Amino acid sequence: MVFIHTSGFKDSEPQYYKSIVVKLPYSTHSSIDLVKFANQGLELIFKKGFKYKKAGVIVNDLTPENPEQLNLFETKNIAHKALMKTMDRINSSYGRHIIKLGSQDTKKTWKMKQENLSQRYSTNLNEIIDIVV
Repeated sequence: MVFIHTSGFKDSEPQYYKSIVVKLPYSTHSSIDLVKFANQGLELIFKKGFKYKKAGVIVNDLTPENPEQLNLFETKNIAHKALMKTMDRINSSYGRHIIKLGSQDTKKTWKMKQENLSQRYSTNLNEIIDIVV
């Protein structure tokens, strides 16, 4: 699913919210393929003239790599598998985002704003509440 939306808090600006589910013709774990299909979805929902606040991609229906159901009419690029493994190996050895796709901004690494993040009392031992009696 690809989604985009403007800020709902700015009533003075035109508002636009849209999402689309892009059904892939074959299963893939290639970042190249995922970016290609995400861009196709974005082209269908994007409208000029809006000040977008957020955009994103949500991946659904994850399946195991094996066994793989192939599609008779679509051919996926087998070379992507070796390329993705090489990129993953280099990034895990030398640090995240050392190698990126050409469509990614090479200078900026996006980081989510987390100033107002809720405490994770039930999932993080460092944030458990201490009760002193």
